[in-house]
Amino acid sequence: MEKINEFVFKKVDEMSGRELFCVEKLRINSFVVEQKITLPELDDTDLVATQVYLLNNDQTCALATCRVFKKGGKWMFGRVAVDKDTRGQHLGAQMMKSVHQFLISQGADRVYCHAQMQAKPFYDYLGYETEGDIFDEGGVKHVMMYYKLKK
Repeated sequence: MEKINEFVFKKVDEMSGRELFCVEKLRINSFVVEQKITLPELDDTDLVATQVYLLNNDQTCALATCRVFKKGGKWMFGRVAVDKDTRGQHLGAQMMKSVHQFLISQGADRVYCHAQMQAKPFYDYLGYETEGDIFDEGGVKHVMMYYKLKK
């Protein structure tokens, strides 16, 4: 386990049942319930990704989460979710800064994501750049974005 700015970085095999429950509950609430995305929420990427999350004090729910993984030689992240009751408290930005620090420690110089178009302004604010055209993923418009990590 690694902690960066209070965010926990663990593989699924290292997570407790409670931690996995809290992370998945947030992801299901965000993507399935709120956004009505019909793709499977859990997939094989979860088995190899590093799960990033922050639980509340009594460890009954995740306040923010995402997953980080390598695909085709590129570092990527996805499944970015912030609990709707804590949105506006900059937990998403804090989590992304922690992810950047983690990736720098892994030797990465760039990170990519499939950004939902509704979230593009958030990534623009963080300094991400767009690469390529808009595409559909699970019925939601996305665009590939990347960030040059500063070492």
